[in-house]
Amino acid sequence: MPSVGMVGNNGHKLTRAFLHLCKGAINCYHIKEKQSYGPHVNVLVADTNAPVLSTIVPRLSANDYLIVNADDADIFPSLGQTPAKVITYGFNPRACITASSVTEDGLQVCIQRAFIDLKGNTRTPQEFAAPVTSLGAAAAWAVLNPF
Repeated sequence: MPSVGMVGNNGHKLTRAFLHLCKGAINCYHIKEKQSYGPHVNVLVADTNAPVLSTIVPRLSANDYLIVNADDADIFPSLGQTPAKVITYGFNPRACITASSVTEDGLQVCIQRAFIDLKGNTRTPQEFAAPVTSLGAAAAWAVLNPF
């Protein structure tokens, strides 16, 4: 079973949103500074630049994913050189995964650029509905879950 780690000021919110999407079928952790050497994660979602990234990002392998908020320019210098597959999300039009509309019921999410998911399937540009208001959680779900 893959593991997902959520880092950032909204890490707890991201974790709850992701667990809602996957219905608890995937391990998900809100990683805080004190937990920097916790369990290995296959997918790391970085909502904001956080000091804990300097200890977690180097542990990612070429088979892992690093999903970052493209709207936070401060996050990119802290990522360093990582062999992980990097996927960006946000409202930035250059992000790989964007929100095309936001409502109280959730997001209409758009994959802008094709990528290979955790199971080796190609995710082509498309839209899908996510019943959460966290774009980071929806991006992690797109990497992990066939829809």
